[in-house]
Amino acid sequence: MKTWPVWVAAVLWATAAAQEPARVAAVFGEHVTRAEIEHPADDEPPAVRLLGWIWQRIVPSYVAEHGLAATAAEVAELEAYEREFRKKDRAQRARKLEELNGRLASGSVPADQRARVEEFRAILLRMAKNDLELDRAPPGPPGERNAFYARVIERWKMDESLHRRYGGVVSLTQSGHSPHGARAALIIEYEERGWIVFHDPALRQSAYERLLARPSMIVPPHQVDFTPNWRRPIPPSYFPD
Repeated sequence: MKTWPVWVAAVLWATAAAQEPARVAAVFGEHVTRAEIEHPADDEPPAVRLLGWIWQRIVPSYVAEHGLAATAAEVAELEAYEREFRKKDRAQRARKLEELNGRLASGSVPADQRARVEEFRAILLRMAKNDLELDRAPPGPPGERNAFYARVIERWKMDESLHRRYGGVVSLTQSGHSPHGARAALIIEYEERGWIVFHDPALRQSAYERLLARPSMIVPPHQVDFTPNWRRPIPPSYFPD
């Protein structure tokens, strides 16, 4: 068996370490490198990408630990809501398109509003065309659809659980109320337990600055409500008159 002088072995080890991609963080022992979260052609900061990578890995763990897996009944409930929403959505758009066609044909649209109304009509026509193309396309695998619904349900159940457990600031987002403060508290706790490890101090600081930053839109405590949209009534119409 060939042996190497100590100094040669040290050089070889240092060379190998230098060639190994720089690790910046780990979750449950799984590491991520700087190259994986840095994309020069993308404006998204590395800290944002890192938080996304971390979150993708702690969600399944939290869901499993707290028994929040989506049930078959919950998936069926969401699927039924989506089906009914699409039906009403198409009907609302069809009524609005008929109304706009009538207004444009009768000449009742003021001159200063005609361009906007015609643009709105064009959008509705494109959406109607897309509906027809979707109807003609073969349906996707039901397993993929159900898996997507399950992820949506589990994210909602987790958000509700996090807020109940940690409290904190709730932000208003396009998808509803988000437990901004509770999510930060979870990552802090997981780091304290050693389940999340940051190898890059500067990147850790940037990540925590984003986690602890005050949201631009905050929900007052008495208005916090994590009821998902599929358990709320479908609006009768979301088009302006």
